[in-house]
Amino acid sequence: MEQKVSLSVFNLQYHYGWERALEIAKEIGCDAVDFNLYDDEYDVRNPDSIYSKSDEEIIAYFEAVKAKADELGIVIAQTHGRGSIFRYDDDFNKAVLENARRDCLATKILGAPVTVFHTVSNIATGPDADKQWMRDKAFALFNSFLAFAKHYDVIIATETFGDAPDFGICNQFGYADEFIASYERIASHGDNAEHFKICIDTGHSNKAFRFGNPSVEEVIRMCGGNIVCLHLHDNDTIKDQHKIPMTGTINWDAVFDALDEVGYSGYYNMEVNLTNFGLSMMIESAAFAVKLMKDILRRRYSK
Repeated sequence: MEQKVSLSVFNLQYHYGWERALEIAKEIGCDAVDFNLYDDEYDVRNPDSIYSKSDEEIIAYFEAVKAKADELGIVIAQTHGRGSIFRYDDDFNKAVLENARRDCLATKILGAPVTVFHTVSNIATGPDADKQWMRDKAFALFNSFLAFAKHYDVIIATETFGDAPDFGICNQFGYADEFIASYERIASHGDNAEHFKICIDTGHSNKAFRFGNPSVEEVIRMCGGNIVCLHLHDNDTIKDQHKIPMTGTINWDAVFDALDEVGYSGYYNMEVNLTNFGLSMMIESAAFAVKLMKDILRRRYSK
């Protein structure tokens, strides 16, 4: 089976708009993209956002995105939905539910099987949030989100976590045992399992590693067959740098070995910060990342 390369195009969408972002992805050799839904452009609170419009308008908007991707021969393999699902802000928390429904609707129209959501984070709750309260809040929120996923027949993938850098601590769900326990509690509730899976974020798990957590490859093995998509990027374990793979401290041979062991067969999606070398180098950075990943996969799997 030929391995396919995908790229998260959030930087390109922000700076060039979604249409040009898709064109660039095609020009640099992407097989697929991770389409971003989590900035102000996709927020019901923003009167200029498509998310503030009717469902009919939202559907028409994303049908146009899908048509452009089809014209280019680019698969929209996944979307990135809610990047924050709880804050101590009633207006924000009310909007999260409305935005999450729209994320699932958009994902369905785009033809993507999965949308990625973050879980409850100490970045928002602070370092002293009660652990059981965090577990229960994640459980309640994801059960609400999964009602939308089931309605639109898409998957929500919860993303592996790292640290809370402002506080110098590991995020509660950055601890691998906490993450797995939370995932299993939610997945085993009612009929959630079919629509609730895992996105491996290598950079997040690498940051959690410095707090005594398992390595990235060990986290992959712990998550096993529940992994449906990837956010591949690198860092120095200290900052969430979203560097191109092989430019940080992650053991990539071990990561790919672990993905093979658990039977991962999806797209190899990179969530790299394309502005790390400056705005003028975004397209070149994207092109290099795609070329590098294709070369890694070719050397691994073409033997």
